[in-house]
Amino acid sequence: MQRPSFSICILSLALCISGGFQQGYIASVLNPPYVYIEAFINVTVTERFGVVMSDDVLNTVWSFLNVIFPVASIVGQFVAAWMCKRFGRRTTAIITCLLYLPGTIMSSLAYPARSFEMIFIGRFLWSLGNGINAVNCTVWIIECAPTSIRGAMGAMQEFSMAIGSLVCQTLGLPFSNETLWPWIFAPNAPLVLLCIGLFMLIPDSPVSIMEREGDVTKARASLAKYYGVSPDAPEIDKEMNQDKKKNQANGSEDKQGILWIFNPCGKNEDRMRVIQQAAWLGVMVKIAYVFTGARALRAYSTFVLYDLSHFTLEGANVGSWIISILRIPFTLVPVLFVDRIGRRPLMNWSMVITVISLVVLMVSIIIGDVMQIPSAIAFAAILLINAGGLGSVSRFYAAELVPRALLLNAVSILAGIEAFTKIVVEFAFYPVANVIGVYSMLMFLIPSIIFLIAIWAMCPETSNLSVHQVLDDIARRKNLKLGTRFGLNVQTRSISGVRNQMESKLNRYYRRY
Repeated sequence: MQRPSFSICILSLALCISGGFQQGYIASVLNPPYVYIEAFINVTVTERFGVVMSDDVLNTVWSFLNVIFPVASIVGQFVAAWMCKRFGRRTTAIITCLLYLPGTIMSSLAYPARSFEMIFIGRFLWSLGNGINAVNCTVWIIECAPTSIRGAMGAMQEFSMAIGSLVCQTLGLPFSNETLWPWIFAPNAPLVLLCIGLFMLIPDSPVSIMEREGDVTKARASLAKYYGVSPDAPEIDKEMNQDKKKNQANGSEDKQGILWIFNPCGKNEDRMRVIQQAAWLGVMVKIAYVFTGARALRAYSTFVLYDLSHFTLEGANVGSWIISILRIPFTLVPVLFVDRIGRRPLMNWSMVITVISLVVLMVSIIIGDVMQIPSAIAFAAILLINAGGLGSVSRFYAAELVPRALLLNAVSILAGIEAFTKIVVEFAFYPVANVIGVYSMLMFLIPSIIFLIAIWAMCPETSNLSVHQVLDDIARRKNLKLGTRFGLNVQTRSISGVRNQMESKLNRYYRRY
């Protein structure tokens, strides 16, 4: 594996803190003290209006507070494409970090101000910034990371999300009481300031520079810093020339906008059909992760262990904390191995284990309290195996299927589709689980079986391949003869053929200079 440069390491660290860490923290921050926040909302309403909310109404309000995260995220994800083009990748990242600060401060001040609405507003602002950064982080790292380490850099987002969740669960142990719970929001603020400082140390994405300024020299210098080479290095020439050719080749698609790519009935030309299938495979992988239940169950982990598995409240909080610790080494699996063993094995086997774990979890809870430990193990397996498999790969896999000219807008729409699905699932799970209990797990089990079959059969490998090589593979699967339109000839893709092409290009380069 290529040794990462200093600039790509700083970029990855800054994106991890502003993206994955924040997402993990936001997703988990309501979980440890949920009993006390629910009580605060109920007491506040009683103080103002003299009424006590019923359990059904309180459950609905609590679900709404949780889904503000994906609702605000989907708004941010659709705004992200415009912001990245208007302000550039780096300035967009700094702006979104500034949204985190009022979000965390308002949430912390809700209790002394006796205003539960401040939690809702603060969570919206915090989640809005994270939604923008979810798109920006994916696009920026794909544009700047060398192909040989692209998967590892992308997988770092899931690792940082596990760190964010662990930090939050750890703080939840001392702060989960009637008076200290507001402080669980506050520790995020210093990290946001650190993140802004890190972004100031690195250049903007070379693609962003070309889009906004058209300055080839500045773009080459930026790419060279991220690659760790001099601006006149052969690999910089190669990458810049490839980007130019790809943009020319995809110019017709870019002029037509982006929505055609997600319209299954909109295009008949073979090239368009291949790109459309790639985009829809990316959508499928993202939705499949949502329906594993890993996201929803992690957000309600204390509820699952306390209300469904019948652990004590203290035992449920400690169990959630232990799972957060165990997630750290699991998220390192794709960081270390995703570029070696590939994306498909991680996705396929994590789906298999997820299906088995969901079955064991349901059966254990149905049997009763004597199966508390097996139910906790199965619950942990769902969260852990997805952290090291589908959950990590889904963060960047879809971006590897889309041509560079369409990347920013496509990632924005893909992230929005994922967030919309998450809204439906997370909003439905808590009230449904309160009514039908463990049978609510069927909303994860049945879709997971369907997506397992589809992913195993249809998703191509993208490890160490350019997007055009991946599209060539999809074209072969569809028995389409597209010649060299995606970069490599789909009928002459042998290793020797690729080597001869590369040797020919290098010889032409050295003769030229």
